[in-house]
Order: sequence, then C-alpha cells, then structure tokens
Amino acid sequence: MTDDLTEVLFPYVRREITTHLRDTWDTHHTRHDVAALKQQVREDVSAGVEGVEPLPSEDDHHALVSALAACVLAMMDADRKVAALKTLQGHMWHRAYHTGAITAHVYEDVVGALQEWKESGKRLVVYSSGSVQAQKLLFTHSCHGDLLHFFSEHFDTTVGAKVEVESYRRILQHLDCSPEKVLFITDLAKEARAAQGAGLRVVLSVREGTAPLTPEDLAAFPVIHSFDELRRQQQPHSPATKRARDH
Repeated sequence: MTDDLTEVLFPYVRREITTHLRDTWDTHHTRHDVAALKQQVREDVSAGVEGVEPLPSEDDHHALVSALAACVLAMMDADRKVAALKTLQGHMWHRAYHTGAITAHVYEDVVGALQEWKESGKRLVVYSSGSVQAQKLLFTHSCHGDLLHFFSEHFDTTVGAKVEVESYRRILQHLDCSPEKVLFITDLAKEARAAQGAGLRVVLSVREGTAPLTPEDLAAFPVIHSFDELRRQQQPHSPATKRARDH
C-alpha cells in the first residue's frame, strides 16, 4: 500500500476543510464537529496555547468558517491528537470515500498475498498511525474493492506510538501470541527496531517513494520490494501483524 494517510487523506482534509464545513454545516455530524472544535479552542485559549485566538461570533458565518478551518490546519501542523480533530477528519474521509472523491491505493501484489495468507489460515492484523476508523475506510474503499474482510484486528496509536517497544508488547498481549510467531512489515526503520525490541520478526518493505534507509538499516533487517517475495519464501511462522501504509 501507499501511505494514504500522508499522501491522500491528510492532504484531502487540508484542501477541502473550508468547503466541507460550508457545504455540510447544517448536518448532524458537522454540527457535532463544530461544537467539539469550539470547545477545544476555548480550552486552548484558556490554557494559553501559542497561536490560538478566540473564534469569531456566530453572527459572521463566513469569518467563523474560515477561523475554524484555520484552527484545523494549525492542529494538523502541530500533529495534535485531540478528539475534535480526529473525529472531524474521520467524518470527512467517510464522506469522501462514499462519494468516490478519494480511493485508497493498494499495490496489486498486496491483494494476492492477503488472499493467500487468509486462505491458509494466517491471522492478518493492521497496526497504523491512522485511526481504526480510517483504516477500515481505507480497506473498504481500495482501488481493488473491499479488502476489509482479510483483517481480523486493527490497532492504532491508542496502544502507543509505533516507535515504542511497549506498543508491540501490548498488541502481543491482546493477540495472545508469542512474538516469534509474528511477522511485522514496515517501511520505517524506527518502527522495525521497536518491533524487533519486542521480539517480533521484522521485514522492511521498500517501494518507490518510501523513506531512504541507511546501510545499517538494510543490514539489520530482511528487505522486500514486493509481497510476492514473501509469498515465495517458506516462512516458518505465520505473518500475524501487517502494517497498513497508508496509512
């Protein structure tokens, strides 16, 4: 998969936030999202968060929409994990997927591998920096159709950051699985080292556009350029945890 979070989903929110707020202002979801954003801004102003100013009054609708859109962009720039932002993003992505405005790209070789692994009884699990909701939307609306049924579990950063060893230990505990039976596939060396620190087997996936890897990274982990390479290998254990980069 491509990293749909950074390449598609986040840019979509940045590009469409003002239009989304204006066009859906009177819908249930957007009324809820706007109320949550207003509350977050009030809390930020009270806490003295740098750069946050009180919102305009309801009387100037255009100014209020513009200010809320600016707040969303500022939160994204600061990589804030506040619920008001995450919920709004989820609603925007849900609408975009269902209207066909965006489609998740998944490499063709990934689809074949997922099908083969699922049919052989392997357990496939997603751990992504994107929310579970975003993951499910992505796999439901991929360029190859609905792929959600391949996965039995989804994890996001509510279990911890992907560069922390403890996050993988929590996932193992939830799965009730010993680490040597799990194959973790990622394109980021920091995540690979964290997973390895928890005892997982790790493979680095290198595709066009993925972050450059150092010679040390390439020497430390097996590297694949296609999931077909994994399918051809006789793995001693089941790949259980599959990283979604999308994410």
